[in-house]
Amino acid sequence: MLLSEPSVVAAGHLIEVSGWDEDQIFFVERSELSSDDLEGMQISLAHMLSDGSIIFLRLLAQPSSHRPAPLPYEARFLGCDCRGQHRFRLHTVFPRYANHSYPIN
Repeated sequence: MLLSEPSVVAAGHLIEVSGWDEDQIFFVERSELSSDDLEGMQISLAHMLSDGSIIFLRLLAQPSSHRPAPLPYEARFLGCDCRGQHRFRLHTVFPRYANHSYPIN
């Protein structure tokens, strides 16, 4: 199954971002997803990430009984904003499949 640009995580929504920062320390942080035609989807974080890091986004505006699974994204560093937050552009991550199979015991 290939993931397309998810409709669950849309611009203007509060999201929970999780992953490993550039020091390989796991973090969970809240942010707001923004989007424009030139830069695509973007977030601001207090944590600095290595360029190309895989992070996971979960929409926070859902009722507590329905918590969607986090969606993976690749983060590319854009720079810092006026508040000292690190800005990242997000790219959808697609599953990779190997051309060979492995025997099952």
